[in-house]
Amino acid sequence: MAQVLTITGPIFLLIGIGYLAVRSGLIQQSALPGMGRFVLHLALPALIFTTISRLEFQAIVEPAYLLVYGVASVVTLALGIVFSRFIRGQSLAASGVMGLGMSMSNSAFIGYPVLLQVFQDPPAQAFAMSLMIENILVMPLALAIIEYGSSEGGAGPSFGERMQAVAGRLVRNPLLLAIAAGMLVSLLDPPMPAGVLRTLDMLAGASVSVALFTIGGTLVGNPIRSDLGSIAPVLAGKLLIHPLLVFVLLMLAPGLSGQLRLSMILLAAMPMLSVFPIIGGHYGLGRLCASTLLLTTVLSFASLSALIALLT
Repeated sequence: MAQVLTITGPIFLLIGIGYLAVRSGLIQQSALPGMGRFVLHLALPALIFTTISRLEFQAIVEPAYLLVYGVASVVTLALGIVFSRFIRGQSLAASGVMGLGMSMSNSAFIGYPVLLQVFQDPPAQAFAMSLMIENILVMPLALAIIEYGSSEGGAGPSFGERMQAVAGRLVRNPLLLAIAAGMLVSLLDPPMPAGVLRTLDMLAGASVSVALFTIGGTLVGNPIRSDLGSIAPVLAGKLLIHPLLVFVLLMLAPGLSGQLRLSMILLAAMPMLSVFPIIGGHYGLGRLCASTLLLTTVLSFASLSALIALLT
């Protein structure tokens, strides 16, 4: 167990340091959005690009991985929507938000740092394919359902206009652009100036620590609401059902390597994406989503530690 804590401990210690720094006033909470944009638009794309561009192009995409992770994520999304809509009696838009929280992991800010701790040679291939599924399949599908539910009988932009805006944000996603650029460089193998590569490596090196610090800071001021009946299903869906579905479906894909299988389960077991409260806030669910994110992130320390101990 001590070995497992050496893996998960630094991750959550950095999150805790970020929390304490903001809580104590050492870092102003107003600085966190800028730090998040630095990670999302510069440091993490640099990490993704440099890692993928150094892989063999043929080794980047594994269809079985995409299929298993995609099916598990979409099924989790559907289960979350059905449960929230028909058991909890929530609106379709609110149900879509809850389903998104269950099915989309925080692979970028927490998932990759965990993989860096678990593996001596981090599986960038698994990370890239999970990002593809999350950002090309799960996020657009969930947003389409949420927007459809919110546009029923209401004024404002039409469903088609909202979907056009979603597609526009998707093609400008810096993480997806970094994946595409990395795959292109891997395929063409052009000469890269040493100075450019060194700069990208320096940016990439800042991604993990700043990302985790930012996650901790954003948890300040998000008190746990008393509505545990709404929080518990999303928490259970994200930390238990999503990775369990991946584990079951992996039995149907025996050809995947052990590293890819372990990476997929771990990435599915991450807390939900850090912008979950921002998405929920557009539909009157900001505080509930913030409480859910806080509790899920805190409890993921125990669930991830147990999962790593079990699987390794």
